[in-house]
Amino acid sequence: MRVRLGIVIALTALCAPAAERDPAFVSARDHYTNADFRRAAAGFQFLCNINKDAEACYWAGLSYERLADIAMPFGCRIEAKARGYYSQAVKLEPRLPVYRDALFDFLLNTADCSRTALRDAAAMLSAVRESDPDFDHKSRRLEQELHRNTSPDAHLARIFLIVPRATYRMAVPQDR
Repeated sequence: MRVRLGIVIALTALCAPAAERDPAFVSARDHYTNADFRRAAAGFQFLCNINKDAEACYWAGLSYERLADIAMPFGCRIEAKARGYYSQAVKLEPRLPVYRDALFDFLLNTADCSRTALRDAAAMLSAVRESDPDFDHKSRRLEQELHRNTSPDAHLARIFLIVPRATYRMAVPQDR
């Protein structure tokens, strides 16, 4: 599982204002803390869509990302939901680096499920100033992921994942 405990712990302080004003947020966060990611995702999704709350969108993204981790190798559809909520959090609060960093990391980590993830991560990096302290680290990570994703091993791994994913899609009705 791709766990960003540091970010989750750091956001606990950020969550205090939302927790004080919205019991639904507290309930969804409790579900997340208790590893009930499906209920947490539903709660945060509701808050994100109704209140246009960047923090709830971020937590919805985290919840869907955990659900995708559990569903691997069939988690790509769920990861698409996580990506959407991370993107919405960044759109609602573009100045908050925690949300941008989470989306950037997510794009790099899910490049095997998305054809556009690395391109979008590169676009995000191009918006970062070279004087930014994280620029070199992010640039190296992107280069490593680009190299890893274009290797013959990565192509072979994608071929082997096509069969189980296709079988799963035929066997399980997809919600649209």
